[in-house]
Amino acid sequence: MILHMSKSMPVPEPVKNKRGELKSLEKIGATQNIVRLLKYIPGKILYDIPEWTTRHFQQCGDLCARMDLILSDFDDPAYRDRNSIWFLSSIPNLTGFIASVKEEGRRKLALQIIDEFCRDVKPMESSLTSGIIHGDFNEQNILVQQQAGEEEYSVYSVLDFGDSQRNCLVYELAITIMYMMTQCRCVEAYKAGGYVVAGYIKHRELPIEERKILRLCVAARYAQSLVMGAYSYENDPGNEYLLITSKTGWTILEEFWSKSIEDLYSDWDDIIESLEPGKSKYMSSAL
Repeated sequence: MILHMSKSMPVPEPVKNKRGELKSLEKIGATQNIVRLLKYIPGKILYDIPEWTTRHFQQCGDLCARMDLILSDFDDPAYRDRNSIWFLSSIPNLTGFIASVKEEGRRKLALQIIDEFCRDVKPMESSLTSGIIHGDFNEQNILVQQQAGEEEYSVYSVLDFGDSQRNCLVYELAITIMYMMTQCRCVEAYKAGGYVVAGYIKHRELPIEERKILRLCVAARYAQSLVMGAYSYENDPGNEYLLITSKTGWTILEEFWSKSIEDLYSDWDDIIESLEPGKSKYMSSAL
């Protein structure tokens, strides 16, 4: 997959070691470790940029769609049976981890979103456009660079294909929107989705079916991240990395879910049309 991607955009390609191997088993200290070498791509991760802008959100949507198109003619048998609790298609299995969310109101919110996803999205999953997706397009995996003469960093590439999978393309977009909301301070967090969609549709139009379920898919990914974060921290207390999303996540999810789909899509439509003239009522027209 990485080699396929490298033909069209800079990605961390695997590099052979001195023995001509792409990976090897090496003893480091007292343990045996699998070691591999990847091509270095200069830049920073988006997480390290203190102030995100709406331009970053649009650029992430743009890159997300370009990845979908680049991977549209790629497949591998290894992806056919690959599964993980972190895939959006695994949302029904999230109920097995919900007990790790101790606050009752938050637990009820997550269960409501899971139930609606199982009712409204899962039955149509097989009819949605699918392909190989990155699967974890978040601020820790998005590479940014400073272009010559510019102060602001621009989205450049993506790292870490460990969660790549065959799944619905709309899931990739939902994951992207969710993670752009996590540290969105330049506008109200729920509006980040409008900028992401505006960037995405420069390269790939969203079928009506995908537009209808996008709000629910974004909420489901947020619930998934928060529930699994709580579960993982319960089993690995002290690992602060696991709490990155939860620092603001529950508040953002509550605010996002409290907006009706009509109001949310109306706000997104205003953003999309301002950036893509002619795309009037792009999201609302699907309702």
